[in-house]
Amino acid sequence: MNKAKIEVRHLSKQFDGKSILNNVNLKVFPGESHIVVGLSGTGKSVLLKCILGLLQADSGEVLVDGEEWCCLSEREKLQRMRCIGVVFQGAALFDSLPVWENVAFVLRRQGMGEEEARLRSQDVLERVGLPDICDKMPGELSGGMSKRVGLARAICHRPKIILYDEPLSGLDPVMSDVITRLMRQLHEEMQVTSLTIAHNMKLVREFGDHVSMLYQGHIHLQTPVSELDSQHDPIFRQFIEGRADGPLNINQPQGI
Repeated sequence: MNKAKIEVRHLSKQFDGKSILNNVNLKVFPGESHIVVGLSGTGKSVLLKCILGLLQADSGEVLVDGEEWCCLSEREKLQRMRCIGVVFQGAALFDSLPVWENVAFVLRRQGMGEEEARLRSQDVLERVGLPDICDKMPGELSGGMSKRVGLARAICHRPKIILYDEPLSGLDPVMSDVITRLMRQLHEEMQVTSLTIAHNMKLVREFGDHVSMLYQGHIHLQTPVSELDSQHDPIFRQFIEGRADGPLNINQPQGI
């Protein structure tokens, strides 16, 4: 599978005159796992939505494999989105569809027949450790099972890129570890490019290759995860150590 590169250039976004993203620059290299961290409300999810095209940036560019996505038509965006899998914060499963149809949703939209789509769903559900739930409904699943179904849906159409929005949100520590290990396993097996929005530092250390900190609307610092503990920037250190005291302005109004 060809690995993809994501590049964000000078991206800015305002809501009601308030700057949320201000000249954000970010590179996610082919095959790497890159994690964006920051305080709650700093605009991490806005950045992800701009990359996906769910929000239109006020200025700047989003390039995937060198192609500028912001200027594409809606039809062209939908075609390009076939190379991307998304794991949403709350799994975002369709309550009215059985698990296998949730997993195969993109494939069915692309015209794959029901029998082939169901077989593909069964295959990826086995890969995430859920071999016998094809006909269950989302309401019958635990939180951890829903997260794994969300992962299965993200990989079912064999994307080159996977985007994660707070993948460990709402999970207990044990299930968080299960999901983190599964994310790493799938990343390595599929050789995809991964971009994750998170604030869980255990996830950063175990899943990330590079980490960027979004603060006051821009990328404050970017570093390889292997050099995490040698970074002495006081704002970054306060965040990764989880301390309330320090220069990080936790009382300042943040973005969305």
